[in-house]
Amino acid sequence: MSLLSLTASAQPTITLRQALQQVRTNSPVLRIERLNVNAAQADQVTANLRPNPSLNNQTLIQLTPTPGAEAVGPFSRQRRQFWIQATKEFDIHNKRQYRNQFAEANTNLAVQNVAETERNLLFDAANRYLDAWYARVQLNLLQRAKANVDTLVKLNQVRLKNLVISTTDLTRTQLISDQYDIQTRTARQDLANRLNELRLALGTTDSINVAMNDSVVSPSVVNPLGHLPNVTVSEDSLLQLAATSRTDVKVAAASLEAARRNVDLQQVLAKPRNEAGFIWNPQNAIPYAGIFLTIELPVYSRNQGEIQKSRVLQEQTGQAAALVQARIRSEVETAYQSFITSRRNIDRYSGIRRDADQVLASVRYAYLRGATTLIDLLQAESSWFDTQTAYYQTLYTYRQNYVRLLYVTGEINSY
Repeated sequence: MSLLSLTASAQPTITLRQALQQVRTNSPVLRIERLNVNAAQADQVTANLRPNPSLNNQTLIQLTPTPGAEAVGPFSRQRRQFWIQATKEFDIHNKRQYRNQFAEANTNLAVQNVAETERNLLFDAANRYLDAWYARVQLNLLQRAKANVDTLVKLNQVRLKNLVISTTDLTRTQLISDQYDIQTRTARQDLANRLNELRLALGTTDSINVAMNDSVVSPSVVNPLGHLPNVTVSEDSLLQLAATSRTDVKVAAASLEAARRNVDLQQVLAKPRNEAGFIWNPQNAIPYAGIFLTIELPVYSRNQGEIQKSRVLQEQTGQAAALVQARIRSEVETAYQSFITSRRNIDRYSGIRRDADQVLASVRYAYLRGATTLIDLLQAESSWFDTQTAYYQTLYTYRQNYVRLLYVTGEINSY
């Protein structure tokens, strides 16, 4: 009987795709990160605002009347000077445009950061899913081995009554059953722990279980990367895919663009501010009108520090982008070669498992007929258990390498 055909628990099961979809929907980390996009969009609104005009008023009252003005009151036109000045800063250097471009670049950077955070969260959730799957495999394997030994215990109890075997043989069989019982309890707790970690990664408190029939990557799948129809399953093709679609590459490109926009902005902010307006100034009943003009003299401050800082940040961002590209090649090569190696190991285990099943069946049949000893049967049981454990450990590694390949190529975001 296949291990994967054992009855699943009563808890609702989820596939890997469903688990990753829950991460996208429920993850509190993603919800927090998405708020950065809203904050960046708010900064973009601010950057697009025009400066407010200024209105200035001065009113002067002549306390001591001049000759000829004694007959009028202190608030009359003849004894009052009134000043109204309306001015506005005029952006002749397109500072608002540069601020808006920088804010747009930061918004795009925030969007790409959300995608990169999602990539890392999905990778972590996928690994926790595989951990829970493997813990469940180990539990089922132990339960199956214990069931086999328990059947042997009952058989030996009957054979002891018939004086076919000694008490030692029955005791030896019972000891192995007890050991499997202890290991089963430990495996059951380990599965519960892995499921708790998975629920935390998915951002849910509902009881869940992993689907044993979810292949993720089944050994029977001829083309494990068949979900990439436009990509040749080769290292160079995957490397090209990663260099263009990975979210950290897009983050690096967005950071570099934001750094360039910041340099442009800081340079234009060094330009002097210009302010102009109109003046209405009645003085002692005599109206005056004029214009107001202010030009900042860039003698002391020409934004030198911020310009220098922006250029340093641009150089830093460029080096970080180059580092990302260099890291991609190493990660893709390692993940691809590990994936190919584990796939070959899975292929080799198909024959080994078949031989282990045949050996166990033959030795059990021989023992029941009295043609071999209990020690031979227990050794065959142990060899079968070790073979099954090694196979599922290899399958676990194979699926881990597949998930890592999705991660390093950036395809896990669309899995």
